[in-house]
Amino acid sequence: MPSSSGSNPRSQSRSAASTVDRVLPNSLEAEMGLLGSALLSPTDVLSECIAIIGAESDHYYQHAHKVIFDQLREMYQRNEAVDPVTLTQRLKDNNRLDEVGGPIYVTNLFTSVPTAGNFKYYLNIVREKYLLRRLIEASTQIVTKCYEEQENVEGLLDEAERSVFSICDKGVTDDAKTMAKIIPDVFTTIEKLYNNRGSLTGLSSGFRDYDKLTSGLHEGEMVILAARPGVGKTAFALNMAENVAIEQGKAVGVFSLEMSAESLVMRMLCARARVDSHKVRSGFLGKGDFTPLTNAASELIKAPIFIDDSANLSILHLRAKARRLKANQQVRLLIVDYLQLVTDENARGNDGRQAEVAAVSRQL
Repeated sequence: MPSSSGSNPRSQSRSAASTVDRVLPNSLEAEMGLLGSALLSPTDVLSECIAIIGAESDHYYQHAHKVIFDQLREMYQRNEAVDPVTLTQRLKDNNRLDEVGGPIYVTNLFTSVPTAGNFKYYLNIVREKYLLRRLIEASTQIVTKCYEEQENVEGLLDEAERSVFSICDKGVTDDAKTMAKIIPDVFTTIEKLYNNRGSLTGLSSGFRDYDKLTSGLHEGEMVILAARPGVGKTAFALNMAENVAIEQGKAVGVFSLEMSAESLVMRMLCARARVDSHKVRSGFLGKGDFTPLTNAASELIKAPIFIDDSANLSILHLRAKARRLKANQQVRLLIVDYLQLVTDENARGNDGRQAEVAAVSRQL
């Protein structure tokens, strides 16, 4: 009697074939919900879609949904009004309205969801179904080549690994650039530096020595303040935030995973008023302390500083919140206090905390 774990080549072959014949994973309802949400709240939904699944339409299973998303993305990127009427007109102008089912289908998308509040749930379903389809496609190709036995095992293993990694990296624009593309950009930067020689090329941190070494705080750069506990890393970062927001009028976002927003602002208030924070916390303030505190408060209350003190913040949520701050408040500087407290939802338990922090740093 054969054991239950025994393998039968014919049954395995039939299993592989039947897998190909099945309907690939998809959720037309989630796709409709996501596109309907985009028509209800285009800025929030489309910005999140592009950030999470990319600007291409291949995440959608139904052809009509691919076409509609392409049109919505183009309209969003051109800052055009997005609603059922403008979308229908755009599809009509491009001779693609009948291709998606006519104006009735566009209206059905709009009325398929009562609110855009659940769009992230729809987005996650669409993304998961797409990844499953990609995995099936890659696995089927590998299974076929395994049965053909025309390649060596090491080569197949390498191909399988690359296929899986390509799925993981989907949506990440990390294409290699040629020297012909890079050199002109470099010379443009050199010319700007020459024309502005002697001046900062980024935002001033408010610390002369730091600005002299770095030429200021630059867009796209991540700067890590590292030192032993209790030496003033948070105070240093908050001083930078004050200078950028108050002195330069640029919006600053602060994610505080350890201290409450009230505690942070109290530190900023005391530092700006030059009042001993211990006196404030203990209540032993002198009469002469209230005037500088009031003056400092009048400056800080107008400062474009946005503080999020959500605890147990994951890197996924932090990035989403940061994108919204950038889109809604045009923040120019983002401060995270502190890095080791940000969690990675995709981290495995045996990876170790150091590996998790490294993963968080890469995603920032």
